[in-house]
Amino acid sequence: MVDTFLYGQTRNVIGDRGLEVLGQCCKRLKRLRIERGDDDQGMEDEEGTVSHRGLIALSQGCSELEYMAVYVSDITNASLEHIGSHLKKLCDFRLVLLDHEKKITDLPLDNGVRALLRGCEKLRRFALYLRRGGLTDVGLGYIGQYSTNVRWMLLGYVGESDAGLLEFSKGCPSLQKLEMRGCSFFSERALAVAATRLTSLRYLWVQGYGASPSGRDLLAMARPFWNIELIPSRKVPMSNHQDETVVVEHPAHILAYYSLAGQRSDFPDTVVPLDATTRVVDA
Repeated sequence: MVDTFLYGQTRNVIGDRGLEVLGQCCKRLKRLRIERGDDDQGMEDEEGTVSHRGLIALSQGCSELEYMAVYVSDITNASLEHIGSHLKKLCDFRLVLLDHEKKITDLPLDNGVRALLRGCEKLRRFALYLRRGGLTDVGLGYIGQYSTNVRWMLLGYVGESDAGLLEFSKGCPSLQKLEMRGCSFFSERALAVAATRLTSLRYLWVQGYGASPSGRDLLAMARPFWNIELIPSRKVPMSNHQDETVVVEHPAHILAYYSLAGQRSDFPDTVVPLDATTRVVDA
């Protein structure tokens, strides 16, 4: 018997069949991390991917799970609903939807995310990295509404507009650290307003938003001891596998955080510090 295993780590080549075996044989499993497989070795075949089938089998069999991080190739609302129904002890949940499949079985995931968050009331850490269309503004609002105890959150390619972000920011009363990626549809103004509404927020990092040349609207979140750093978008020459030089565009970043020591003085050239006295001029 392997039911004594409390912690497991593997790659997603374990596949749905592997998760079914875990669900049958590892009833006491508390922590599971499923890393991304090695694409270059052709490991992402039909028998070596994790999907909603595996998630359902795992959630039904491993009800003691407290930590779960997984890369999936396909997903459904039903699989997230199963997690919310069966994994009541879950404190840390992280899911990344890979881009191997051209079509995902069931998007958007609004209802599944709502069911997961409502069912897993002990969640303190939550990461959801999807693709465009994976979560609407309604679903983003659900995250704010039902993440009562979440303190750290990573969101990627969620929502559709500023309206969803602002609805999200009405909730999350315990959120201290927020990281967001792939948010080109969120404006600087909405990000600043959201930061001020999230009353427990101590750290904000955003990559790939609707940036302006100056960052003027970010000043709406300026307040004492709250440092704001802008990293404008830039193009960087890099070598590819054929030793050819290609130009890679790095999207704009925002970093904001509380510090009693004030702004740091060791800014690299790529960083523009902002505060209430900063004079910005649109390019």
